Amino acid sequence: MLLLRSPFSRDGCNMDQFFDDMTRGSLLPYWRDADHNSFNFSDTIGEIINDETKYAIQLDVSHFKPEDLKIELNGRELKVEGSQETKSEHGYSKRSFSKMVLLPEDVDLTALKSAISNEGKLQIEAPKNTSTSRSIPINRVANH
Repeated sequence: MLLLRSPFSRDGCNMDQFFDDMTRGSLLPYWRDADHNSFNFSDTIGEIINDETKYAIQLDVSHFKPEDLKIELNGRELKVEGSQETKSEHGYSKRSFSKMVLLPEDVDLTALKSAISNEGKLQIEAPKNTSTSRSIPINRVANH
């Protein structure tokens, strides 16, 4: 047996009117009015400073605890990752990101450091090598 429902909702609204309203944007899509900045899933790195004295990157990681973050350096590739899982009686959610930056040749990789502010801004920076040239002494070798 096939049961057909009335094209009217409980409040008497015609379903055709409902779908017309949806296509005009009054109801759908709901994500257009969402604050996407709060999700932090931008494809771009935050602020980058690349001047003659230092190279610095700032990322908004305010939705992640410091223990949910990982920073790795492989050669000149700097990788920042965050992963967070939340389980409750109502469900499960997972949030993650991964950003990779190729550091410039003149960055002092041994002096790379990071810090996170109370507002959730992760700052990664390194000074630039001040001089790429150096004087090489000439040693005398005794002839035998």
